[in-house]
Amino acid sequence: MRLNYFQPPLDTLDQLKTQYRQLAKRYHPDMPTGNTATMQAVNAEYAYLLSNYARQDAWDRQTSAHNMGRKSAADYHNIDTVAETLRQKIEAALNLDGVTVELCGLWIWVTGNTKPHRATLGKDGLGFKFARDKCAWFYAGVPSFNHKPIPLDSIRHTYGSQVFTRNPQPQPTTEED
Repeated sequence: MRLNYFQPPLDTLDQLKTQYRQLAKRYHPDMPTGNTATMQAVNAEYAYLLSNYARQDAWDRQTSAHNMGRKSAADYHNIDTVAETLRQKIEAALNLDGVTVELCGLWIWVTGNTKPHRATLGKDGLGFKFARDKCAWFYAGVPSFNHKPIPLDSIRHTYGSQVFTRNPQPQPTTEED
């Protein structure tokens, strides 16, 4: 994209935002020197430049995580692998008595009588973590970088919810001759 309004240097996000504020003060339709078409062009350039910074930031975070021996969110884009991992975790959790297994988005939540299954659910077992504020265990198929406390009902409302139940074992039938 050819830039008509933004000028170098744009080495940092703060420099980009500063230039945007200056251009908005100059070209906003409410200002004497501004009009709608020009402000739309400025906004388009700003969105383009901002997306470049976002891509670069994501690349930098991924590189940094890999350098520290960790995975980043970009490593989880193979949805087939994520789905298979979630399936395995759900099947294993369904073998625990007295628990409810629920899939919300790409996270598994286990509630109910989980106390007797702490060792099985925890990091040495299935790899679930305990959310104290929700009194529930969770497994993140794709990790989140949002660390704000969100109630479980809000998560259900936002991402949907699928509760899984264990199929009862069929009772052996006896044939009478």
